[in-house]
Amino acid sequence: MEGMGLIGNMATVFGLLLLLIFTGMHIGIAMAVTGIFAMVFLVGSGSSLAMLGLLQFNTVADHYSLIALPLFVLMGYLVLHIGLAEKIFHGSKGLVGAVPGGLLHANIFSSAIFAAMCGSSVATAAALGSIAIPLEIDELHYPPRSVMGSLAAGGTLGILIPPSITFIVYGVFVGESIGQLFAAGIIPGILLAFIFMLYIFVAAVVRPSTAGPRLPFSLVGMLRGLQHMWTGLALIVAIIGSMYSGLATPTEAAAVGCVFAALIGAASGRLNFAVVRAASTDALQTTCFLILLIVTAQIVSLALSMLEVPQQLTAQVVSLGLPLGMLFAVIVLMYMFLGMFLEPASMLFLTLPVIHPLMVSLGFSSVWIGVVLVVLVELSNLTPPVGFNLFVIQGVSGGRPMKDVVMGVIPYWFALLLMIYFLYEFPALALWLPKALFS
Repeated sequence: MEGMGLIGNMATVFGLLLLLIFTGMHIGIAMAVTGIFAMVFLVGSGSSLAMLGLLQFNTVADHYSLIALPLFVLMGYLVLHIGLAEKIFHGSKGLVGAVPGGLLHANIFSSAIFAAMCGSSVATAAALGSIAIPLEIDELHYPPRSVMGSLAAGGTLGILIPPSITFIVYGVFVGESIGQLFAAGIIPGILLAFIFMLYIFVAAVVRPSTAGPRLPFSLVGMLRGLQHMWTGLALIVAIIGSMYSGLATPTEAAAVGCVFAALIGAASGRLNFAVVRAASTDALQTTCFLILLIVTAQIVSLALSMLEVPQQLTAQVVSLGLPLGMLFAVIVLMYMFLGMFLEPASMLFLTLPVIHPLMVSLGFSSVWIGVVLVVLVELSNLTPPVGFNLFVIQGVSGGRPMKDVVMGVIPYWFALLLMIYFLYEFPALALWLPKALFS
């Protein structure tokens, strides 16, 4: 089967991989089987399999920055289980509830704050959705579509605003600085939250029926809101401040975050053995899933590298002479299509072995690519029929129609596309802060 050429090799590898996934095989096992198949039957070198042990060691044991992954995951679950989401949401009500759009702004604002402690899109949507939906829909009679759409969209901020689990996984896979990736996500994350809130404001002014009652403006209410949120804000400052002041690496900052979250839970009386056990079990399951994906994706990446697929694909793309903007648009369309059928982690690891070297060879910054791919992953979280955030919000809504969730996220889906356009036209949105901090 040697000498099949670029098209044949790509069709065989990705065809087999997708076939195994659609038969129900776990994505990690499917990637391992596909990578080993390619090494044995396409590369045709008996010595290639001997590299697998070294590959696994280099991927897991030889990456100090990978230690940040279980620590940040554990911190996120601790924050979730000690009930900090409720304090953040009620604090956000006091700060932004008087703006046209009312508590819809609180959904986005609290999602942005919680995202800076959690790092998970699904966890952010689930935690805040379970708090906001009963209050806003059942008690205050906000339109269900507006509420659920804003909560599903707000959850996407969980993997863009640092600390982001997806940035850690991407950084380890491609060998990029976790600190620079975190810094690169700050401005786009804040800008995206602002775009979401701007849409809510305009919609509430033009069509008041899309929103619900606003809270009366109160300086005392805003101060009480800050009082509710101060522990969460202190945790964010402890993590981000320790990293970018030079006092701690991202891995050490993750440990600081775990300790700080535990202290917040202990001070509020919410930390007990059951909470620690639940957070640890959830963190263990999530970490094992992600590390399995990292290792098995590296097997596929090694096989493709031996087949020289990235190099040949780059040469073919360059020879076409297409404008850079058109090539970028094709890549975006590819991710939009894959997001309809694959969950975000699978989509990312399936494409990274080919897309990352291709985009780097075309002159894109690896840090910038990471930010764009995270936004594209966020887009897939809102894309039916597989969009995770859609199912999470529908699940915590008490069985309300999925149609309401899907219709509610449509404006935010286009807002994410607008963010991708901004990143392409103004790369400094992602690259200025890392350069300023790491120069």
